[in-house]
Formats: sequence, structure tokens, C-alpha cells
Amino acid sequence: MKMKSLIWVVGELLAIFILLSLPGNNFSHPHYWIDDLQIDKLVHMALFGSLALSFFVHFELGNNKFLKSIRAKAFTLIFCTLYGIGMEYYQKYFVPTRGFEVADMLADAIGAILALPFFTILRKKFLSSFS
Repeated sequence: MKMKSLIWVVGELLAIFILLSLPGNNFSHPHYWIDDLQIDKLVHMALFGSLALSFFVHFELGNNKFLKSIRAKAFTLIFCTLYGIGMEYYQKYFVPTRGFEVADMLADAIGAILALPFFTILRKKFLSSFS
């Protein structure tokens, strides 16, 4: 089970890198109603929420007490936020027609933070038998 959760973490990191490396013109649909919903921010929240969740689950399934601590969860949230910031810089300088958006970084951080209460519920219902 631990190897599967590690594959999930690595898969999340790679999926985010690949999706955020796609040129921006692959997604542009001028003046559709969906653009008004800021669907891009929801996608960022989902990607980074899922990334944080994958780390939380992976750490919970392990034997290291520190990785199950609040401090480890805080470090995970910081890492996810920094990864989001790094991806914005990467997009700005290396991905055609993509830019640097503070709103995307905020959405990344919010998504990661929202994963924490979701993980708490998940742990109580499904992961308590693994501890």
C-alpha cells in the first residue's frame, strides 16, 4: 500500500507539471460563459488540493510518527504552495502564451489548505485501520 501511495504522490507532481506546461492557447475559448466562472482557479485548487491529499495519505500510511504530525502537514502545505509559486515562474519564462498570476498561486494554496479538513474526514472513516 505504501508504494501505491508513493506512486500517487509522484503522479500528482508529474500531472501538475505536465498540465501547467501546456501552452495557454490550448485552453483559450474567447467569451464563453464558463470563462466568467474562473474555472482556471477551480482547476488550480483541485490540482493542488489533490497533491496535498496525496502527501497526507502517503505519510499516514507510513510508520514514521513525525510524518503524521501537524508539523509535517504544515511543511506539506508550504511545499505545495511553493511548488505552485515555482510553477507560475516556470510558466512565465518557459511556457508559450502562459503567464505569471498571483491569483493562481492563491488558488494553489487554498486548494492545498482545503485538503486538510478533507483528509481528516478521510482518515477517520477509512485510514484508521492502517495506523
